[in-house]
Amino acid sequence: SRVLAAVSYALAKDYGVEGELLDIAQGRTTNYLAETAYIPKVAARSWRWGPEMGEVADALREAGLPADLAEASATVMSRWDDLRDSSKSAAEVLDHLHDSPSSEPS
Repeated sequence: SRVLAAVSYALAKDYGVEGELLDIAQGRTTNYLAETAYIPKVAARSWRWGPEMGEVADALREAGLPADLAEASATVMSRWDDLRDSSKSAAEVLDHLHDSPSSEPS
């Protein structure tokens, strides 16, 4: 999350909105790693955010910044495509992040 924050600030600076980003960030006092109940909500809405992360990756590349984190986020969210607006448990949505088991050679 710290690396993602650094890249976010670099992009915000390029667009002249780093002050606004800092204002928003200072208003947050939660620790996302402690909020595991939020994970299923993210999965259920990833159908919307995944494509936006692709757009973020494009913007980062245009600015000459690393786009790998945004691309990885889009990939994670694409694994949740079939969970659109679902109400699964955290364990169930985390299971969707794993690659499908490959078939065993016969």
